[in-house]
Amino acid sequence: MFLIKRNSNNFPQYIVYLKTQKMKYLRFIVIATTLISCSENKKDLSTVKIGMTGEEVIRHAGDPDRKNNIGIAELWTYKNEDRTVVFRKDTVFDIITSADARIDSIKASLDDMGNKIESQAEKAADKLEGLGNKLKNKAKKDSLIK
Repeated sequence: MFLIKRNSNNFPQYIVYLKTQKMKYLRFIVIATTLISCSENKKDLSTVKIGMTGEEVIRHAGDPDRKNNIGIAELWTYKNEDRTVVFRKDTVFDIITSADARIDSIKASLDDMGNKIESQAEKAADKLEGLGNKLKNKAKKDSLIK
């Protein structure tokens, strides 16, 4: 332990020593605070991939600026990145990068879905027609046997 008398010649040096220690401590605090704030995980939409869940997208890119549900899909818009993430069943289906591309892609997606539905409906109609013909033929056979 240091005991310094007020009349001692070392007193001014001790004051300088304390000030120096305080400055070192203050510099350490400032540098540590700066490093901690800079090491915060940055959100980056470029790390979002098709197949990710909504929770994973939020973890990587943060909350979207806007969410729109259009029935068959949910659109999450990130205005600063000029991107929209398209979800189907809480899974990333597509990532669209510009306003025009958004409209074109959604239109193409809806057209594609319409074509698939039309194709499935035609197949179902063909099957029903075939079943109807089988029933007619069976009914004719049954009426001829009696």
